[in-house]
Amino acid sequence: MDTKRVYYEHDDQTGTSIGVEYEKYLYQSQSKYQNIEIIETKKYGNAMYLDGCFMLSEKNQDYYHDKCINLVPTNSKRVLTIGGGDFAIARMLCDRNNVRDIYIVEIDGEVVNVSRKYFPKHFKLTSRNSKKITLIIQNGEKFIKENQEKFDCIIIDSTDPVDNAKVLISKPFLKGCYRTLSKNGRIIQQSGSPLKDMRKIIEPLKDKYLEIGFKSIQIHEFPMPLYPTGTWSFITAKRA
Repeated sequence: MDTKRVYYEHDDQTGTSIGVEYEKYLYQSQSKYQNIEIIETKKYGNAMYLDGCFMLSEKNQDYYHDKCINLVPTNSKRVLTIGGGDFAIARMLCDRNNVRDIYIVEIDGEVVNVSRKYFPKHFKLTSRNSKKITLIIQNGEKFIKENQEKFDCIIIDSTDPVDNAKVLISKPFLKGCYRTLSKNGRIIQQSGSPLKDMRKIIEPLKDKYLEIGFKSIQIHEFPMPLYPTGTWSFITAKRA
């Protein structure tokens, strides 16, 4: 008799599901913003799901995070991440000697607390690197609206743009990002699957970027085996 335990993520848009075999169901809580789950998978180590959607795992995250880090300009000294409370991107940025300041603006403090327990590798920082990081538990929209500082790169490392994250693809928010970037600074934004989100997310984002005045707009596709359709993307652009 087959006794495999499988966690299924269903995508309503495509009518398909992705199943991940797991050994243990480790954690579940309902924060102010979302349902947080941690499972111990058979092949990928611990994995985090937010509202039933896969976010990251210990052994499969390199596709997403490596791609993102490779898009950060090498001359960036100050980097702002909207989201990224799991510290994966921040930890990788710390390894760049030229990066001086890393701001993490995370709406859900519980994501940080849970990640610290189940993804401890992300939080193992040298004293020098830990001083680079400023963690702010705040709505990203509010931060961008009130912020007066400049950043060389902004990374929108958010969940899919629905509910609380929907504002992160709005024109007022993106205008604020443009204002926050230094001259020739780059925005890097998680933009969903090019196979199912081209009309829903990617093309509208490109249009808004153009209207705001961004230049050098590009779509970067990469494999992501545990995301719906298996292919994901970032959209990047520069401030003129």
